[in-house]
Amino acid sequence: MPARFELVALALPAGHAPESLPLPVAQFIATCWPGMSRAQMLDRARRLALRVSLRALRGSRPDGVGLFSLVMNGADGNAELVAHVRRVKRRRTARRAKVSLAPPRDVRQQELF
Repeated sequence: MPARFELVALALPAGHAPESLPLPVAQFIATCWPGMSRAQMLDRARRLALRVSLRALRGSRPDGVGLFSLVMNGADGNAELVAHVRRVKRRRTARRAKVSLAPPRDVRQQELF
């Protein structure tokens, strides 16, 4: 069975400026939230016409968070992000797990990156 992952945070590699990101990648980052699943993340990328590759960088930290390289290819160029991802333990219950929904956005923070 494949492991289930949830997003903890997205970060740029050291030495990269946020202004250097292509517009679709910046839009992708704006639509992400902590707790979203890997499938939700890939779906958001597909909606923005981005091809995504998610590969492990190192082992997980003591708190269970692993670092993954998130490479995005689009018509406007390529971008690499560092995704902090936590492995979600599977429950052996009959009912489905609750889906993580996007948090409400504050209109005063729309222009923040």
